[in-house]
Amino acid sequence: MKRIKIFLALIAVFVVVMSCDEDFLERDALDKINDSAVYGDEGYVKAVLFRLYNYMPIGYPGRGQVGKKDGEEQQPGVRSNGFTSILDNNTDIAMTKSGWIESWRHIRSGNITPTNNPLDNWGDLYEGIYLANLMLSNLQDAELDEDFKSRIIAEVRFVKAFQYFDLARRYGDVPIIKEIQSLDGDLLVSRDPVSEVYAYVDEEFTAAAADLPSKADLPDSEVGRATKEAAWAFNGRAQLFAKNYTRSAELSKLVMDSGNHTLAPDYEALFQTYGGDPEAIFEVLFDGITKGHGMDRIMLPFSYRSDWGSQCNPTQEFVDSYEMTNGLPITDPTSGYDPLRPYEGRDSRFHATVLYQGSEFMGRPLDVIFPDGLDAPLRTGLHSITGYYIRKFMDQSAPFGVGFGESKQSWIEMRLAEVLLNFAEAQNEATGPDASVYAAINMVRSRAGQPDLPAGLTQPQMFDRIVHERKIELALEGHRFWDLKRWKMGVDVLNGNNFTGMKVLSVDPTTGEMELERFPIDFRPTTVYFERFDLFPIPQSEIEKNPNLLPQNPGY
Repeated sequence: MKRIKIFLALIAVFVVVMSCDEDFLERDALDKINDSAVYGDEGYVKAVLFRLYNYMPIGYPGRGQVGKKDGEEQQPGVRSNGFTSILDNNTDIAMTKSGWIESWRHIRSGNITPTNNPLDNWGDLYEGIYLANLMLSNLQDAELDEDFKSRIIAEVRFVKAFQYFDLARRYGDVPIIKEIQSLDGDLLVSRDPVSEVYAYVDEEFTAAAADLPSKADLPDSEVGRATKEAAWAFNGRAQLFAKNYTRSAELSKLVMDSGNHTLAPDYEALFQTYGGDPEAIFEVLFDGITKGHGMDRIMLPFSYRSDWGSQCNPTQEFVDSYEMTNGLPITDPTSGYDPLRPYEGRDSRFHATVLYQGSEFMGRPLDVIFPDGLDAPLRTGLHSITGYYIRKFMDQSAPFGVGFGESKQSWIEMRLAEVLLNFAEAQNEATGPDASVYAAINMVRSRAGQPDLPAGLTQPQMFDRIVHERKIELALEGHRFWDLKRWKMGVDVLNGNNFTGMKVLSVDPTTGEMELERFPIDFRPTTVYFERFDLFPIPQSEIEKNPNLLPQNPGY
């Protein structure tokens, strides 16, 4: 675990995450004043709070998340997953094409060890917890307006709760540090059982929710700050991971019953917004200037981003998992699926998520006809390795040539559709597939234009439907990565599997029928996934500093 940090060094770099008082720019830098002055001034307290918010997750790839001022790059002070790509590139739904990216070099090849884990963020999480504890300590006796102070404390506890949830899902048993550790105290703490960690997460989110404003009371200028609904929603997610199903369902239902969030009418457009969509419950905002990311530059097809891009390629297995519009899988002989026109009549979320031959995109159809199409698979090392590209998240209003740090779509870490699916899963586990389970999952399907689930499903059958719905609705948002771990499905779904792509060899201009050739992605190592990967290893560097973190997680 990281040693005690010096507060002033931690907050020396100020990054504006969301709006604050206009007169703040006229104040002294935080590294030039003492703690008592900081915590006696609302503007300074907000600045420290917004610094703490930078410890909330960003699912866009870490490369390209830069801030700019007067044309010069500067550190953004934001945390991603500590990863060059996106998490779902390590699952069955997508792959990255470049062998130098951690996905191929370490994760899919099964090389995660206590000394080699590109997804390790133990240090960042405890750094955020330290800052949260420091703020809580200083705020306790701060002479501030009581309403202002209670809200700030609630927001600090909100972020702190998320840090512990992230630790629990990654590492299992971890130390719970509730207060600032003194230099003459016991710094060599032991790990607490994961059940106690999730109980503490519940405690902190519940306390935060009591003093946070409702979404209905949040002004537009404060979008990006925590609300009651966000605290309930994240706690519902956490308790689902903890298998506290009744509690999870209860928390998700609080969000649903609040009526303060609604499903966006346009699934595709939701992921190209810059903040404030009614479906978004918690999001990280960007402006593309002082704080931006590089999702477009990294992920756009070759011909749309000629010097980069194409780093997320959906697999054929993922494409095949989309239902037809009548709700039947393509394997059902009565579904109407035509293998010569495979992209017709599919779930609308397919067309909003995946780019395929003929997709109208940014003013022209995508050409992946093998081997000479502009974006044909394997044409060069900069082209797709599966024959598909992603449409989800791509900002079609952005100018051609958008650079690193210039994309500004918000990262939606929590949205209503996830809450509905979290509720459906938790309620199904707690009571079985009652009417409320059907209602929640059918709301998500209805937005996509898919028919309701058939009546009479058993509990296991409903679980299978929920697994499918999460795979489709939440695709590429990182959930599949964590779901496979918590469901203990990683070995069955990933280990030893070599996924496939599709070559479109020709298209009949009259009928639209395609000549297709499925091909294995066999120039990369076969995916390796062992049961031990359901948890990450405790970093060896932390164990060397604190032997009380032993024993290591099983299998490492």
